[in-house]
Amino acid sequence: MTAMTTTLSPPPALEPSLASLEEMRPRAIFTELRRGVLGQDHALKLVAVATFKHVTGKVPGNILLIGNSGTGKTTIMNNVQRLYHSVEALRAFRAMTILNANLLVDSDRLEFRPDRLLSAVEQRARGYLGRDVTPEDLKEAMEKATVCIDEIDKMSTVVAGKPNPLGVVLQQGLLTLMEGERVAYKTTVHEGGTDRPITLEIDTTRMMFICGGAFEGLYDQVYFRVTSPGTSERIRTEAVRSADGEIRLEERFTLEQFFKQQDLFDYGLVPQFVSRFDNVVLLNDLDRASLKQILLESVDSPFTRSRRYFEVIGIELVLDDTAAALIAERAAKDSRTGARALRTVFGKLITPYEFDLDDSKTRQAVVDGRLVIDGDMVRRVI
Repeated sequence: MTAMTTTLSPPPALEPSLASLEEMRPRAIFTELRRGVLGQDHALKLVAVATFKHVTGKVPGNILLIGNSGTGKTTIMNNVQRLYHSVEALRAFRAMTILNANLLVDSDRLEFRPDRLLSAVEQRARGYLGRDVTPEDLKEAMEKATVCIDEIDKMSTVVAGKPNPLGVVLQQGLLTLMEGERVAYKTTVHEGGTDRPITLEIDTTRMMFICGGAFEGLYDQVYFRVTSPGTSERIRTEAVRSADGEIRLEERFTLEQFFKQQDLFDYGLVPQFVSRFDNVVLLNDLDRASLKQILLESVDSPFTRSRRYFEVIGIELVLDDTAAALIAERAAKDSRTGARALRTVFGKLITPYEFDLDDSKTRQAVVDGRLVIDGDMVRRVI
């Protein structure tokens, strides 16, 4: 069973404060992570602190990420991985893997499989240590791993109102690892031209665990609690100005505003499991301003990708402020897909130009080597 393969964008130049492990602090880690994650500053601060705790090796820094699809859970994980690979002083922590929660449970035997987790970690460790790694070096690298478990919400102890034994097995298994367990792990080392079987005793005490999930039912669960008759809680109504200048009243419900830890227990997480996390991090649903920032500034946004595409054929792609605001506003209407909605909206706009700039309708949009996308062009399409 192998880990999910993650493709990272080339890292930008590092901040001087990240040149060495001795000089690293949570604020510097936050600044570096923020280069690849926009619109989630509060969450990134907690992630930065957890990462600092992990690399200094003094205390565990486990965190649970909760957020709708597209809010940046996997992006945060990818950028922690990018940090490890960008800073030479963090080379010892590069055994980082991202796994789907359901891979860690044998559904037929209702058995937690830590060997699958350790196998994924080992592959990452060997990727930078090389084939002829010693048992001691392999053990050391694996014990400093960062393990990311995605879709942890799918392993609730209750599904559709019925007990879910798979969820119980997974949560109890991960709880044991996060508390610190010595696991006998069988593998091989290459010595004297041959592979020799060995058993390593892996101590999970120093590992960092980042668990994440959309927890879609949690949003509805909390909303129902807040809006039920007799509750003293109230949802705010705010005046919002649209990209075209219109003002309207909108009801603003955010999970972060009303969330209580008891909600996780009601959702189906075991209290002992939740207690092993330093922080439960609620990612913000991305509003229009955040989506606009991501569209214009993120190294992996659809606009940035398209701009690189046009550079190949000698054309500068420009997106004016009104156009960017309109695209972000349209993407924000699909709150359950977050930043992913930008790809759909921007793709519908830019695809005709990427496909055929020799067409008379698209060719006339290019003036002096510049293709400028303005508000009128966006309104005609979306």
